[in-house]
Amino acid sequence: MRKSSVLMAHVMILSIILGATAYAGDPPKPFGLTIGKTSYAQTLETLQQRQWTYQEYVKKQLKQIDKNDPARGKNTFLLVKPKDTEGLKNIMVFFGGNSVLEALIVGMDSTLFYVIWDELEKKYDFVDKNLEGDYFSSDYPRILWQKENVYVELQKVSSHRIRLVYVEKRLFENFKDFLHKTYEPYRPKEAKKGWMDDL
Repeated sequence: MRKSSVLMAHVMILSIILGATAYAGDPPKPFGLTIGKTSYAQTLETLQQRQWTYQEYVKKQLKQIDKNDPARGKNTFLLVKPKDTEGLKNIMVFFGGNSVLEALIVGMDSTLFYVIWDELEKKYDFVDKNLEGDYFSSDYPRILWQKENVYVELQKVSSHRIRLVYVEKRLFENFKDFLHKTYEPYRPKEAKKGWMDDL
């Protein structure tokens, strides 16, 4: 009797631990697409179900790729135009050489910054934040979270535009600034005044 109770207790504890691990181990699934797992074919199927239109591009040259090209889904990205999604401007969905989703960048209206921040704070583990940065620079305001091996970064790249980047942690540096223009080299330098030497 005692052995069966102890065994039952071990089974219950193990099932609780495994259940919690399975829940904690779920990577982010923005729009039903799992970073590092969803295939190119599954992505197209999801977009078709949502009736979202897209155009495909080669990642490196940003060259448009034809729908019949055999290279589709390999080191390419889809520029998606979401339908019936107020405040959502576009989604870029990136695939590696194995035709699996490796990153996703969501472009949104800047008015959604604090709402998105609140939602992500509930779902993911906080890593870092910098809210003092400058727009159109490499030091824009941002908040970074993590879930499993995926980084999720909310970026305020201009006063009118925010981006949400989902990417595998090992590829974060490759995607965090993708197509983000910085204007620091072009900013005019103000002339130094003579009295400034006394400061």
